[in-house]
Amino acid sequence: MIHRGLLFWSVIAVATAIGLFAVKYKVQDLEERIDRTNQKIVESQQATHILKIEWAHLNEAERIEHLVQAHLNLEQASIKQVVRLESLKTDSTSPPRRDTPLPSPPRTGNDVPSSTLPGGGRVAAEAGSPSPASAPLSGRSAGPTTPPRPTLAKGSAPSGPAGAGRGAAVSIDDILSRNEGEHR
Repeated sequence: MIHRGLLFWSVIAVATAIGLFAVKYKVQDLEERIDRTNQKIVESQQATHILKIEWAHLNEAERIEHLVQAHLNLEQASIKQVVRLESLKTDSTSPPRRDTPLPSPPRTGNDVPSSTLPGGGRVAAEAGSPSPASAPLSGRSAGPTTPPRPTLAKGSAPSGPAGAGRGAAVSIDDILSRNEGEHR
């Protein structure tokens, strides 16, 4: 029985010694990796410091001014080159070039902005809400709602990119609010 106990403890001692040697070499390997990584960090910091110094030198105002004078033929801006925005009107002989606006994609309930009511409820914003004209009739199923599409306003448009007698794209809400203001 003493032989079995002695054999058991000697096997445990040998396994522990082998395990300690393995852990020791693993720790040494990890320490070497840490030292190499720290050395790379120091080298990177030194390179970054050198690059910052070079960047500061390259961005010196006197150096840039000297390079501009040597390589670019720039002149001082004169007051005659400054004009008012109103003086840049387009010729009346050629109509202004304007591309038609692209249609907006249909909105779903997920991308319609909402606001919070005082009671904690949420209400969809006007852009995605059905107006009384587009509300479903009773007895009919309420299908997906579509947002109002921009329409061309009739009448004179302000001068500018959309001007020169052409209509500007406005939403149905703008037209309805104008009509309400005219009826009052």
